[in-house]
Amino acid sequence: MVTIKDIAENLGVAASTVGRALSQDSRISAATRARVAQAAQDLGYVAHSAARQMRSQRSLLVGLVIPDVLNAFYSTAAQAISRSFDEAGYQTVLSISEDKPEVELRQVRSLAEARVDAIVWVPTVKPLAQTVTYMQAITHVQLIRRCSRLRSDWFGIDDVATTCQATEHLLELGHQRIAYVGGPRSLSTGESRLKGFVLAHEAHARSVDESLIFCDAPDARSGPQVLDRLLSLAPTAIVVATSRGTESVIEGLSARGVKVPEQISVVGFNDSPAVSWWGPGLTTMRLPVREVSMASVDFLVRKMAQGRHDPSAVVGQMTQYPPALVARGSTAAPAGAQPFGAT
Repeated sequence: MVTIKDIAENLGVAASTVGRALSQDSRISAATRARVAQAAQDLGYVAHSAARQMRSQRSLLVGLVIPDVLNAFYSTAAQAISRSFDEAGYQTVLSISEDKPEVELRQVRSLAEARVDAIVWVPTVKPLAQTVTYMQAITHVQLIRRCSRLRSDWFGIDDVATTCQATEHLLELGHQRIAYVGGPRSLSTGESRLKGFVLAHEAHARSVDESLIFCDAPDARSGPQVLDRLLSLAPTAIVVATSRGTESVIEGLSARGVKVPEQISVVGFNDSPAVSWWGPGLTTMRLPVREVSMASVDFLVRKMAQGRHDPSAVVGQMTQYPPALVARGSTAAPAGAQPFGAT
């Protein structure tokens, strides 16, 4: 591999001059720094990251731990986070936990061993104790989900508002038997989204039918079984509270020949391009995924700049962003029902 000595010989200068130029030392003139940078590029020089880290005590690596890259929600977040860190001069190392605590531990341990400067972390349902210990020693933010065992900064979406708005939309159209399909209650997001569904019913003086609540977000394996059980209970509408669940529900309804919204209305979760193909157009909750992701990066970059142990640094900050309902063709008043407030 090309070394600093090779660049120095190519330019006819001292190796120490090249080293200082590459580190942007102000003692080296701008013209010389430009010559060295061009020669390094032409010769294919790659900096020794371990040596640089020893000198600066910074790796310029950051970790991103998410449960699923196939989920449109998290792939959107990953793209925004990677781009934002890149603009700030950091390289993002992507880790997929598969929502398995033991996999999460291995990923976090590897990031710790790589001496990453910070981590953006979407926790699993129950992170292992060792994972929490590692995270306590690393500058990080929690994204979307929250692990209550760590008093760390969190950036997310107003999950209660997402399902509350979705459910209110259906109630105002005249629906009374509304099914709910969401994630596990043990997740902070699952608990909050179910709470929003219940609160909307209470605000309209309606009772919730517990048999219509399905708190296991459907995937390729469980989706068909969940949908079959749900349809057997004859709801007139469905509120879906996960991104992957939304895809599974609309694909399942199409496969079963269920007419939307004539036979059943659907409000989805996340306005993803993955569902833009769907016939009537999906009424859904548009989520500020990019905004939340970029804000978490901006916060981390500033936190790293001021120093993790700076006593003025805010710890345990919670920042949430509001969703917005996008009404399209997948929702309508049920047959024979009168919309709320109609005369």
